[in-house]
Amino acid sequence: MADGTKRSHPTFALNWKRYMSECCSNTSLHGFKFLGERNRSIFERLLWLLTLVICIFFCVINILEAYHKWQTSPVVVSFATTETPVWEIPFPAVTICPEVKTEKDIANYTDLVLKITRGEQLSDKQKKLLRYMSMVCSNDWPGNVDENDDNLTEDLYEFLFSVQPNVDHTVVECSWVGRDCTDQVRKWFTPIITPDGVCFTFNLMDRKDMFTDLAAQNYYRNRNVHHQRRSNWTWERGYSDKNDYDEMPRRTFMPGIHGGLQLTFWVESKNLDYLCTEAFQGYKVILHNPSQIPFTQDHYFRVGLNQALVAAVKPTIVKTSRQLAEYHPDSRECYFADEKRLMFFKSYDQFNCVHECLSNYTFRYCGCVSFEMPRLNSTPICGRLKRGCVTRAAALFAVENNSSEPTDGSDFVEMCDCRQTCNSIHYETEISQTEWRWQQMESILSKNGSQKKMTDEYSKVQIFFRDLQFITSERNELYGLMDFLSSCGGLFGLFMGFSFISLVEIAYFVSVRLWCNYKKHGSHYWSGDAELLQLKIE
Repeated sequence: MADGTKRSHPTFALNWKRYMSECCSNTSLHGFKFLGERNRSIFERLLWLLTLVICIFFCVINILEAYHKWQTSPVVVSFATTETPVWEIPFPAVTICPEVKTEKDIANYTDLVLKITRGEQLSDKQKKLLRYMSMVCSNDWPGNVDENDDNLTEDLYEFLFSVQPNVDHTVVECSWVGRDCTDQVRKWFTPIITPDGVCFTFNLMDRKDMFTDLAAQNYYRNRNVHHQRRSNWTWERGYSDKNDYDEMPRRTFMPGIHGGLQLTFWVESKNLDYLCTEAFQGYKVILHNPSQIPFTQDHYFRVGLNQALVAAVKPTIVKTSRQLAEYHPDSRECYFADEKRLMFFKSYDQFNCVHECLSNYTFRYCGCVSFEMPRLNSTPICGRLKRGCVTRAAALFAVENNSSEPTDGSDFVEMCDCRQTCNSIHYETEISQTEWRWQQMESILSKNGSQKKMTDEYSKVQIFFRDLQFITSERNELYGLMDFLSSCGGLFGLFMGFSFISLVEIAYFVSVRLWCNYKKHGSHYWSGDAELLQLKIE
């Protein structure tokens, strides 16, 4: 300066004001240029500030709503775009439970009960037979329970296997996909312990594929038990051999009777025991997933003596995209088979999880478990005296498992966390049944040497897929990360004109431009404002 006085430099506040004015004037965001424009009245600035605040408020509210939707509703179940053919899914496991529990020559439940009602004394062997028989017979008769029925020993399983007629004495004719399998009955039907005693299951996966080493072995403890072929099938891989009929679990390649399972049952009339089964005679049939334990107390249908039953099967299939594996189970509301560990089962399945949880709940409630439940080898087996306790435990478990109100055992049931299986298959059936007048046919064939006795009882069942292809349901990602980002981008653009370029602009103004101004104009004129720089020159 001419007078030699020292010139003052612009303050930091002035530089900041001029720099923000330049930012607002050059940004692509809507409305900000009116805030930074110079010589605007305070009224105009407040008006645009209020407008921007309102827009930002509604933008944030909508983004939070979009985020909540992303976190709570990421999954949608819809129909698949293509149908699933029957050869890509397993044929249902078919569990047959005869109402005849014993061969009367070995154990006669009716005779033992009648002796008690007549006041006769039973021998120790007869008491043991009655005690074991009462575990699978549905009737409770006075005097058939004694003080030794608190807990049972492992001998119960050997007894049940030894008195039950062999499977080839129950299933006398077998046809699978048009091929005679009568001579394969012992190999193809797996004896398994259920609440109804010993049942026989076709197409059940091998024990080594189902149970862990912790599970008691009693389901299959018998020298006559033949394990099925090991399974290589999974939902993700499907079947390894595209043309193998006998790869486990077995499948069919066609719908209708000729692509299904046909069975003829036989029982000797002398073995019918009407006191054991409340006068019901015939067979329970349960269709279930080959990897599941059969629930014989529900989801079954009956085949009466001298009856022919046809069951047309329609599978209900739900598949889940592997993209959802990245989501928490709370979000997709299901578990993959390899995601949750169970104590007794190798792979997760909702039905097996419930079965395991019920077993643990029963042990907690009664101090023992029912003989058909999965258990540790050291877990006591409830006897007849505790059968009422087992029944009450099952009822309480059902209430607590389905109740939204907290109860004494709800925390225990909640710990089981038996969610749906992400990939699952259920089998719905359409049943028709009619009287089978095989005696009339045999009376005609008797002259040709027919071997069927008129005093025997026969039944027939035919199980097959109803259609060649089925519509599958799929769980897919409804609202993923890209959907959330797209929603945010749309909201920012709608309310503020914000885009990816706007984000780059902000980063540029707070970093690169500031640094370049500082290097070019120094620390006193870092705003780079033209008016301030003109004062510097003067």
